[in-house]
Amino acid sequence: MRQLLNIFVDMCLLRAAPQDLPASPFLLGMTLLAGLVTGTVVIVETFGGLANALLAQLLDFLLLLSLLWVALGMVRHRARFLQAATALCGSGVVINLVIMPLQLLLTTDPSGSLTGELAVLLYLGLIAWSLVVVGHIVRHAFEFPLWGGILVAMNYFFLANWLIQTLFFPD
Repeated sequence: MRQLLNIFVDMCLLRAAPQDLPASPFLLGMTLLAGLVTGTVVIVETFGGLANALLAQLLDFLLLLSLLWVALGMVRHRARFLQAATALCGSGVVINLVIMPLQLLLTTDPSGSLTGELAVLLYLGLIAWSLVVVGHIVRHAFEFPLWGGILVAMNYFFLANWLIQTLFFPD
């Protein structure tokens, strides 16, 4: 277990790749569940309640895994799905765990304190870093250069956020 945690941390530091993980449906299920829990905790306040946050997380995972499945099939690398999906879910858990303490520092008006402003900068930095991590995983799964993986990650980020914004905050 500790070895797996180290792989996910190393993946977030760009020192490990999806192929370093076992191709295990059980491990994918566990990281998916952990990602669902940690992701929901991270966004629950934004969505005004547990039900909407959980639905948004489920939609995000459904979209992510569906697009990954289809895209890997299109390039005839579907055998990489379990490892790539596990890598995306597991690294997401690590990033969510780092974000959680930062949220305690965020207030409704972060400009009111130096701590709040610093927390916002760190939060934005973590979002940017998460795009790099996803790009790193994508580049290994699809044999892209890192910049190509980051471009895919950014496109997914905007698509998922647009879809969730449209469905949950239609105003």
